[in-house]
Amino acid sequence: MQSSGLPLVETPDVLIVGAGVIGTSIAMALSHLDVDVAVVERRHDVGEETSRANSGIANCGWSLAPGSLEAQLVCASSPRWEDIASRLGVTFRRVGLTLLAFSEEEASGISALCERATENGVTVREVRGDELAEVAPHASGRAVAGIYVPDEGVVDSVRLPVAFAELASVNGVRFYLGESVVSASLGNGQVEEVLTTKRRFRPRFVVNAAGLGADFVSKSLGGDEFSITPRRGQWVLLDREFGKRVPSILTGMPGKLGHGPMVIPTAHGSVLIGPDAEDLEDKTDKSTTGAGLDDVVDRCRVLMPDIDTKFAIKTFAGLRPHSDKTYRVGWSETAGNLLQAAGIRSTGVSSSLAMGDHIRDLLVGAGLSDRLDAGARNDLEYTPPLWADGDYARVAKDPLGRTVVCACEKVTAADIHQALREPLPATSIGGVARRTHATWGRCQGSACLSGVSFITSLYTPGEAWETPMHEPGSTLGAGVTTGE
Repeated sequence: MQSSGLPLVETPDVLIVGAGVIGTSIAMALSHLDVDVAVVERRHDVGEETSRANSGIANCGWSLAPGSLEAQLVCASSPRWEDIASRLGVTFRRVGLTLLAFSEEEASGISALCERATENGVTVREVRGDELAEVAPHASGRAVAGIYVPDEGVVDSVRLPVAFAELASVNGVRFYLGESVVSASLGNGQVEEVLTTKRRFRPRFVVNAAGLGADFVSKSLGGDEFSITPRRGQWVLLDREFGKRVPSILTGMPGKLGHGPMVIPTAHGSVLIGPDAEDLEDKTDKSTTGAGLDDVVDRCRVLMPDIDTKFAIKTFAGLRPHSDKTYRVGWSETAGNLLQAAGIRSTGVSSSLAMGDHIRDLLVGAGLSDRLDAGARNDLEYTPPLWADGDYARVAKDPLGRTVVCACEKVTAADIHQALREPLPATSIGGVARRTHATWGRCQGSACLSGVSFITSLYTPGEAWETPMHEPGSTLGAGVTTGE
């Protein structure tokens, strides 16, 4: 690698590439050690790629291959959700899941799935008839049998990586957002220097948690060569008024691409239906199609015939990283100090708590200090939003709390200011939305976007009309008029 002229400004013990739910969970785990950690993320905010467009399911491990690393990490994470949610101000609900079989031929596979769950230490039971109707009253009456999984949960997976990153930041981890890895230099089979678009690093260890870009990052760092295929999933979001009819998750018997579209109550009471699965070449293609969305609705109506699309408030698509080897987690064979955390397709949220600890332990095993940082915190100073506790008296004590900006999600001016002042603050309207859910309710911002954008403009450089919607340069579409 030729000299770039950039100053050598960083010599961290660990450089993490990628700030999705995996990268931020690793940063949080390492932040409790007395070591120097830096995170590089090409997007302008954490959790801005795969992590912001997924199911939000916190899987308990019932359907995963026993003995696999995926199963081990998911099963180790599952009992910890209530604790981490309370400490970081992240909404979590253990809603349960029912898998439905619509013929005796399909039902013949239930026994094997129950055995798999038992091997993973997960409590499940086969249900039929009245018992099926009792655990899943919203499910189709055509189902002949099912599996009830009481410990399946849902979490606010959009706020989760933000919370991980905030705690890591409070504990001293440095986040460099809007920076991409360009190249690296190797010596004696080790990554010696990493060049980004803005600076150079000479880390002792590098962790590749770049999600959809993990294949490019690995190659750029002299690591193993593999491919990441973007698997697009399309979603329909239904208003929380419909969510009152959906007490738990519904899914069908798994196929070669997974369980297929599901009916999922979210952590905030709305309902997600989807996703489909389509492998693409373009890692930026998050478009939706009418045919794809219609197919998602039709397939979910097999599970729950009462789905009513008049409650639909949003459609969107997300990309998850599919690799020829899922859970490519371990040391690179070609760059000895490069640790891969890649190919984590569908259970990244579900395994994230244990994944951070697992990567930390691998680093400590390779020589990273395991000395604890005595001053590290375990929780965040986080004021719960109004929608969470309905404590109007508490909110009214703050003059900014008396102004509800987003009526759909009960987001106050105080909540928005908090999002723009946090340890890792929002720098765009989209960043505020990820932290508060403002603009994400029934009206999708048509009533509150002006208020949200105005407050955001107070914290961002430039004119008010230049306030970023998402990435820098993505404005609201307004401009200065010339009067001509």
